[in-house]
Amino acid sequence: MSVTHPSSTWALVPLKSGEHAKSRLASVLSAPQRSRLFFAMAQRVLQALRDCSGIEKVFVATASPRVASFAAQLGACPILQSTEIGMSFALSSALRRDEFSQPRRVLMLPGDLPLISPAALTEILETSESGIVVVPDRQRIGTNALLCSPPRALTPDFGGHSFDRHLARAAAAGVKATVLESPALSLDLDCPADLDILRCSDAAQLLDVLDAEETSIALTE
Repeated sequence: MSVTHPSSTWALVPLKSGEHAKSRLASVLSAPQRSRLFFAMAQRVLQALRDCSGIEKVFVATASPRVASFAAQLGACPILQSTEIGMSFALSSALRRDEFSQPRRVLMLPGDLPLISPAALTEILETSESGIVVVPDRQRIGTNALLCSPPRALTPDFGGHSFDRHLARAAAAGVKATVLESPALSLDLDCPADLDILRCSDAAQLLDVLDAEETSIALTE
């Protein structure tokens, strides 16, 4: 039986079903395109987490059996939930599980960060050893990564204006908060303007899936 090191870091990623993902891009992408893009980005996020040497385990919280199977093929541990309850509730529910008392800290982030890299993740882990580290989105409105040490140091509250909310909650609870600006983690895909930024980036090849004929995503090792 494996023993968790007391200084270990786990990662936790909430993922919707492919059918319900990226609804705010419906004006520019069809449902099959949004599903393919969802899986391509999720694969990139999970592989970056797997390739980050500072992260011992990667968990995916989802209500979709298909997504759970997809995550398991990429080396993540799926947490199958009974219903889609939103990102923050999915994270909070997962954190209440007994096993999340084991790691020293937990890194929470969404599955739609196309510029993510193991180096960017390592930078988060090296920023602070206690309290929380908050990584804002490119507009400094939302939160694109939240590192909590210990794992339940702060209740996650992702979504609109979550950057300020996380800082306010930390201040109210007396929890040390560190802000990290990370270009590699600042872009998420919530609106058509985000797609335009991705098209001009080094990760533009992710958008090749939009023109694919197959709806399934080929997993690569």
